[in-house]
Amino acid sequence: MIQICASLLAANYARLGEEVQRAENAGVDSYHFDMMDGHYVPNLALAPEHLKTLRSYSHLPFHAHLELDNPDDVLSKFESLQADMIIVQWDTLSDPLRTFEKIRSQKIKVGLGLSPDDALDDVSRFFLEIDLLLLLGVYPGFGGQTIQPGTYEKIKFARRLVDRTSHRPAIAVDGGVKPENAAALVRAGADILIMGTALFQSSDMARTIGSIRASIAGSPRR
Repeated sequence: MIQICASLLAANYARLGEEVQRAENAGVDSYHFDMMDGHYVPNLALAPEHLKTLRSYSHLPFHAHLELDNPDDVLSKFESLQADMIIVQWDTLSDPLRTFEKIRSQKIKVGLGLSPDDALDDVSRFFLEIDLLLLLGVYPGFGGQTIQPGTYEKIKFARRLVDRTSHRPAIAVDGGVKPENAAALVRAGADILIMGTALFQSSDMARTIGSIRASIAGSPRR
């Protein structure tokens, strides 16, 4: 089943608890926490404590996306915060297997994120070690961007590579995802649609999610 994940980067920070509940009531499947420190990307966003603070508002999966230069230095902070998955960016890893093991030692799932310029050929050998492959459709740092050309082809290529492995990580796409392109992204091979602006700026989030699910209902990958 194709999943819709709500990116809290686009939520109203003054009402995050209510925003989490609004998204759950509207029908999302999980939440995406973009964590930025102003170094890896020129922006500041959510911190690990947000996971702990917001956990009481929903029991849906929490995915922490570390858009940081030094993910290995902060992984220990997540042990007691009830993250279901930690996603690290490929170009921040000096020893990917060691980082993945640090995450798994906390009984947390492993995600690997690729920016638009990162090549799939470089990371396909690690597919057996991860639970999620996150393909960014925009350059990380800010919400509301338009999806980059070539994203659909990259998803198709990832789908072919993943389907050849015995352990198949889910393929997620984040950045520029909206109702108008959701069906095309699913046809290309996405399993999880991460959406921020299109959801939280919608006047009727449930209707928006319903329209997305209707648009992919005819897909063989629905």
